Amino acid sequence: MRCPTCGAELSDSALVCSRCHSSVDVTRKISLSGATWCPTCGALVPPGADICPKCLSSVREERRPRSRRDLKLPEIGDTSSMDALVPDEGNAGVVTRIESAIPPVSGEESPSASRDRIPRTRFFALTGLLALLVVGGAALLITHPWDPTAGVMRAKEPADTSMSGFPGALDSLSGQDSEQNVSDQTLDLAEILTADHESLGELAEKIGESEGDLRSVGVSGSSQERADGLERAEELAVELSNLVTSIQGMCGGGSEYDESASELATMASWLRNRCDALVESWQRSASSQDPAAEEEDILAPVEGASDYARLFDEGYEGWSLSNEG
Repeated sequence: MRCPTCGAELSDSALVCSRCHSSVDVTRKISLSGATWCPTCGALVPPGADICPKCLSSVREERRPRSRRDLKLPEIGDTSSMDALVPDEGNAGVVTRIESAIPPVSGEESPSASRDRIPRTRFFALTGLLALLVVGGAALLITHPWDPTAGVMRAKEPADTSMSGFPGALDSLSGQDSEQNVSDQTLDLAEILTADHESLGELAEKIGESEGDLRSVGVSGSSQERADGLERAEELAVELSNLVTSIQGMCGGGSEYDESASELATMASWLRNRCDALVESWQRSASSQDPAAEEEDILAPVEGASDYARLFDEGYEGWSLSNEG
């Protein structure tokens, strides 16, 4: 290295020029890979240097000698002296017995040798038998070989379709659960129409009684009495609606009683219109805070349905079961 001031040749580790005494440490190039810092002055120390180039203090760490314990361990396999197996007061905590972790060849010499062996053939046979029993039992439980019809989901009970638009009761559903044809069954339409005519008369009487309660309790009763009257009227409406649906299902079937069924369906519709008006009046009564003051508004739907009541009474008295054949 040369001094940047006078050009004298200097050693690479020089910090001051020996000729002109100018500082040359700014011109040094020190690799930082593996470099350290002086613990005394904090100057950068080149890699491998033992002395700080600035404060000339030692930077090498002195390692303390590793402490060792002088243990008196017996030699493995040496059983000539049993005194070596007994620890003295100066060697407290020293392991005095060493046993191999590898089990002996003979199973009688170690209780853990039996757990380290490969499972025997009897073990695999018992495991396979148990698996066979579990799988076979599950298969039998699912398939039900003793009851072939256990998994059948078809309807087995007769279905009553009298309230679903078709008169009478069917023993099974045609085209789905059985091949039996509906035409093979005997359906007495005359008896059914006569019974429906009587049912309409009974419902008409109950509707008349409910209308009478409306004109008394509906305009002067308590809130609970008016709520009960509304509930009874709604039950009558549901029962009448089912009956109307049954009667209408017998119309237009090409039977000999089509005309009588059509007349009965017309009367049933008149009675249903009257019942709907009755329910509306009861609803006004139940929701009213002062029914006596709102009497005219409460009875308005019933008064407007008086024509339906008259038409039903005239048709009901003049209806007769006629055979077109």
